Amino acid sequence: KAVFVLENGLMGERTGTGIFNGTNRQSYAGLAGGFGTVAFGRQYTPQHLFTAAVDPFGKSGLGSASNVLVQDARLNNLAAYISPNWGGFSFVAGYTFNGTGLSVPSAPLVTSGNENLANDGDVRVWAIAPTFTWNKLFLGANYHTAQVYFRGADNVKAFNAWDFFASYDFGVAKVGATIGQRRTKRDLLNVVGAPGTGDAKILQWMVGATFRITPNDSILASYNYARQNDFADAGKAKLSQWAVGYEHALSKRTVLYAQFAMQDKNGKFRDHGNGFATVSTSPAVKGSVATSYDGSDDTRGYRRGLALGFRHDF
Repeated sequence: KAVFVLENGLMGERTGTGIFNGTNRQSYAGLAGGFGTVAFGRQYTPQHLFTAAVDPFGKSGLGSASNVLVQDARLNNLAAYISPNWGGFSFVAGYTFNGTGLSVPSAPLVTSGNENLANDGDVRVWAIAPTFTWNKLFLGANYHTAQVYFRGADNVKAFNAWDFFASYDFGVAKVGATIGQRRTKRDLLNVVGAPGTGDAKILQWMVGATFRITPNDSILASYNYARQNDFADAGKAKLSQWAVGYEHALSKRTVLYAQFAMQDKNGKFRDHGNGFATVSTSPAVKGSVATSYDGSDDTRGYRRGLALGFRHDF
C-alpha cells in the first residue's frame, strides 16, 4: 500500500499568514508491505522517536527531554527503511544526501535550505537503529553520523551520535531511560572557528517514570542531565533539569495537565553563551558553535516554569 504524511504546524499566538509554520514538520511518501516500509522525504529520526517513547513527558512541554538533550528531530530528503518485526526484533535505516543546511553564520561555506547546484554545504547523514520489544519491555539503540560537503575543499566530518533506550511498563508505573553521547568533530569546529582543537563530546542521559494513581490520573517525573568535555580548556559545561507533572484524562484522547520544571546551569555553561559547542541538524539545540562562547546570555544559574493546559490527540 501507499503511505504518506503531510503536516503543517500552526502557531496559535500569531495572526495572519504568520500562523502557518509548515516547514518544520514531516512531509513524506512511501510504500509499505510484507517487506517493511520505505519512505522518502522529511521525517522524524529514530533518535527522536525512541526518546519520545521512553520520556514520561513524550518529549513535549516543560518537562520534555528535548529541553536538555542535544538531538536531531527531523531530516530532509531522507530515504528510510523500516523492517518487519521478526519475533520482537526490528530496525530502521536511513540515508540523506542533504539532511539540512547547518545553521553556522560564522562559516560562510555552510549554507542552509534546499539542495543547490554545487551541493555546497550539503549535510550527508546516515543512521541505523535496531529495537527489541517483548511484552512490556522496549529496548532500542541508535547511531547516526554526518559529513559536510564543501565545494572545492575536502569533506568535513561533522558529528556522530550514539544512544541506548529502555523502558518497562509494570502496570502501576512505567519507567524509562536513555543515555548517549554526541561528538562534534574537531574538523568542523576548526572550520567554524570554535576554540580548541579536540572533539566536543556531550554525554547526556535521562531517567523518568509515569505513576498511574487511578485509571484516569497519572504523576510524571523525570531528570535530565548533559555534560560537555573540557575540549577548549574552559571547563566542563553542565545542564540539568528535573520535572514533575500531573495528568487527568477526560477521555481516551483529551487530557488536562500541569507541569513544573527547573533547570540548573553551571558557570561554564553560562559562560559559553548558555549553550554547548555543538553543530546540529536540528534548529532547537541548546547552543551552537555560532552562539557559544559569546557570554551574551544571562548569568542566572537556573530557570523554572509552570504550565497548565489540555491536550487533545486527533
